[in-house]
Amino acid sequence: MKKVSLLTMFVAVMLFCGNAFAQTVLINDDFESYTVGNKIAVEAQAAGNDWWTTWSNNPGSAEDGVIATEGDTKCGHLTYNNDQVLLCGGIESGTYDLEFDIYVPQGKNGYFNILHNFNGGASTWAMQAYLHLTNNGSASTAAPGHGTIHAGSNGTADIPCVYDEWMHFRLHVNSDTDVAEFFFSTESNPTEQSLCTWQWSLDSFGESQVGRKLDAMDFFPPENAATSEYYLDNFKLTQIGEATAPVIEFDTDEIEAYIAEDEADAVDINISNAEGTSIADWTAWIDFGESTSTSGSGQIHYDAEPSELSSLVGFTIEEPTLYEVAAMIPGSAYAGAAMGTKITSVQYYLVESTSGLGIEAGTPVTFRVYGQGLNGQPGEVLAEKVVPYNQINTMDWTVATFDTPVDLTGYNVWISAEFTQAVDGYAIVFDGTAYQQYSGYYRANGGGAFNSLGPDNMSTDYGCLHLRANFTGTPVPATWATLSKPEGSMPIGGTDEVTVSINTIGLSEGDVYNADIIFKTNDPEKPEVVIPLTLTVSGTSVAENTENLYKVYPNPTKGMVVVEGENIVAVSVYNAAGQLINVVNATCEKTTVEMESAGVYFLSIIDNAGNSTIQRVVVE
Repeated sequence: MKKVSLLTMFVAVMLFCGNAFAQTVLINDDFESYTVGNKIAVEAQAAGNDWWTTWSNNPGSAEDGVIATEGDTKCGHLTYNNDQVLLCGGIESGTYDLEFDIYVPQGKNGYFNILHNFNGGASTWAMQAYLHLTNNGSASTAAPGHGTIHAGSNGTADIPCVYDEWMHFRLHVNSDTDVAEFFFSTESNPTEQSLCTWQWSLDSFGESQVGRKLDAMDFFPPENAATSEYYLDNFKLTQIGEATAPVIEFDTDEIEAYIAEDEADAVDINISNAEGTSIADWTAWIDFGESTSTSGSGQIHYDAEPSELSSLVGFTIEEPTLYEVAAMIPGSAYAGAAMGTKITSVQYYLVESTSGLGIEAGTPVTFRVYGQGLNGQPGEVLAEKVVPYNQINTMDWTVATFDTPVDLTGYNVWISAEFTQAVDGYAIVFDGTAYQQYSGYYRANGGGAFNSLGPDNMSTDYGCLHLRANFTGTPVPATWATLSKPEGSMPIGGTDEVTVSINTIGLSEGDVYNADIIFKTNDPEKPEVVIPLTLTVSGTSVAENTENLYKVYPNPTKGMVVVEGENIVAVSVYNAAGQLINVVNATCEKTTVEMESAGVYFLSIIDNAGNSTIQRVVVE
């Protein structure tokens, strides 16, 4: 007799309790219509069920499990080397239940995961579960009656596994609130246990926030042919409630600012997800346009010059593995030096050690430039160039010149180099100084989320990657406007605010500057929003303003001044190039402001009514 699915009993309880949420079954597979002995993905696709594939997208291969029977039911049978993938459709909003039954024979073990992004070895893991195994994040140990869950952290919870009995798993994913929950029950104990709850948008170890996509699941006997085997049955993917989506609204269509010389002002852009039914994500930058001049050149980078301090690093691997290393340069960091210019090439410094170049012989290095994406990750590829192995320089820079240069107009730009590391190779090259934020990231196998190469994730602080971008052209003025933050998220019904700070330091009356504030969002109706920004320098300058509300002393100074006055909220410090270098919050009528090096500075003193006054300070 066909066993009663624990899933069926659970759904019946939900309906009996009068659950008002509509439910739509997207995938329902009990394997009963398939032929015993045939491959799972082959049988499913022949029946029109295109949700099953394998890790290498190769149905019918050794990775593809077989249809079998366990007791009186047809099911999938997975043994070592099977690597069965179920495609979930790349869902990014809504609430879902992933449910299935697993039967592990006595003395065997198993494993399954959820993937934020499925791309074989380049996948991004959302959750991992080991059955009859404990796992510390890298090595597994036999543990009959137990299992390990990695979900938003390493070793999040234990699974009270059983042998020779169907275990039921329900993974509840609410991408609209960014919460997921792991439920477990068995035939002999059908009462569900909640084993853990975690932030859905994190990767399985909680190292990175990578987005809320539900892309696939992978079922894999992980250890060896002698110990790894299990059966899989009654898979169901159910959408709970109606389709959802963020609805992002902006209260500003255009900004026109009229500001006197050496003054500053700020404009708030209020963003709303009041009508949305899912979390809203956005990322933004100010696009200052392209330079019309082709003269001039320079580099943007974090690293120091290569020297004996440079460090060679490699991952411990058993076979050659593809790695991509990258650095991210915020638009605010290159605003004064390279805004409006074009990236013509990217370069990476490789060192030949006693073990060789560190790259698998005959394989190339691929250089890329990426735009700005959501969730702190890069966006689209803007340029790519492959350098063959025989053109790679050792103990020197390998330079890749792009066929089409990339315009640097204000977004956070990512530059990268991808190579195949040889076993025992050392192909990741740092400068040996101190790590700087954004100066080192990596990912493996051609995709997935980038993770930091900083000291929090590495065994030591190796410094910054020897990775640089070369640009040509004359920079355009770009320090006259900045955004308070580059990205954000809003819950259902939530709001957010971005402050556009505008200053006329060093500008002349009558000058007019134009830019666009670019928002990229996950709202399907508003994937990109452009808010034009115009600055006109006009009116009376601060130097001509006879009103003296605040005292700034000593001036000149050796590096520290006191700003004294009533109702001061904050003091923003700009250098002579108009770049914002510090913001000091005021807590009393006297606020101390420090400037590290000699030069001319401008202090924008802001009161509790939002008014600002500029004071010029000379540091000797």
